[in-house]
Amino acid sequence: MASMPHDDKSEKTLKRDQESIQHNLNKFLKPDFCENQEAKIRNLYAKDEGPHWRNVTSSSVTKSLITKNLPKIFQHLPICTQSTSRGDIELELEQQIVSFVGNIDDEEYDKLVEFCDPKHLETGHELKMSMSLPTSKSSAMNSCYNPQASSCLHFCKNLMFRKEIDKKNCYSRKLKYRTVCLIPPPEDADEPDNELLQPGKDLIYRVRIYRPFPYSYSAKTTVRHSLLMSEIMMLGQQPLWALRDHIYCLNDVSTGIDVSENPDDIPSTSAKELFPSSFMFINNVFYVDERKGCSDITLELREWAAARNMGTFPSHSMDVKLEDIKIRLGHPDVYVHLGDCEHPFTFSEVRLGHPRDPLRRQSYPFVSQVGLSQVIYCSICSEHSTKWVVKDCDMVPFDPTYFCDTCFRLYLYKDGKKACPFKAYVYKGNEMSVLKPRH
Repeated sequence: MASMPHDDKSEKTLKRDQESIQHNLNKFLKPDFCENQEAKIRNLYAKDEGPHWRNVTSSSVTKSLITKNLPKIFQHLPICTQSTSRGDIELELEQQIVSFVGNIDDEEYDKLVEFCDPKHLETGHELKMSMSLPTSKSSAMNSCYNPQASSCLHFCKNLMFRKEIDKKNCYSRKLKYRTVCLIPPPEDADEPDNELLQPGKDLIYRVRIYRPFPYSYSAKTTVRHSLLMSEIMMLGQQPLWALRDHIYCLNDVSTGIDVSENPDDIPSTSAKELFPSSFMFINNVFYVDERKGCSDITLELREWAAARNMGTFPSHSMDVKLEDIKIRLGHPDVYVHLGDCEHPFTFSEVRLGHPRDPLRRQSYPFVSQVGLSQVIYCSICSEHSTKWVVKDCDMVPFDPTYFCDTCFRLYLYKDGKKACPFKAYVYKGNEMSVLKPRH
């Protein structure tokens, strides 16, 4: 651990201050703080429910967690409040920290705060990364390079090598998270609210939803790797169907109906309204949406698995609270809707609420990140965005072909009639890329 800066203090005075701080810590830390901690941590883990079908083991995947027990492990720390405003919460936490450390005067407390400041771990030669929100534009590599940093680091050597050979900044265009856009969290209202979160007790989950992609079982290869669609922040007290309602998919707003005979008569009913049934497969357990109009579409899957001696997979309703679900962080789960539209997703984080988080319960769930979608332009004019998808048409060299509204009507229709046989479907992908999901 780095020591405090000397300033004008002598070595003897500095040593006496450190001994005084250490004495206060040893005096006022309660013995019950560490008592039975190992037993409490063991209660955080659970046995997997259901058959172990394609069990995923990785250094980034945890064991099954009973996240509801997480607050009990840290209940002795000064992190829990029951205040009704953000200002009161910060003041109450400050008072709890002072009481937790012990009855010391203000001068000793200020010394302790200075002594524990993380800035003492810095050397002054760190690489300073840009903290601005990501955009769709590629960033120059030299924007995060610190020439004062140690040149012996392999990271610095590789970065300088890429900078020298990449004159057009092509490398940064291929970065994995270049097209991820952060969305600021919702701001808390100024008026008092009795439904505030309790920092240190309420659980906050971070769920990463990915786009569906086709998979060829015979070739055993995917067409592309998983692309982030959105990241959703949830509360442990919220039901699982609240997460399902915040997953935005292009197929939900599509109709899938051929309107080539009359393109002005577009159906107002979406696919999500026609086929509301869905389920989530989390840690080898099926969670079925049982709300009005939905049916259990997992029954055939479970019967198929049982007929092949894969085991009996448990099935529960999506009314279950998120904190009552046994999850594995980093484990790939799946959300299925519209029959065969499958979205991989992962629980990437679960933690206790913090005073700096949005504290109004009504603010959750909210989308914290979205993956930027590329706008698809018309295949004919290459100027306007796509509104129509045309299939089985002999007048175009591609199948399917994307059309804007102007080219669609001028190229494929004559006197209001179809110029040749084809099928036409409304495309709303560009609307989804512009109207980012926000709560």
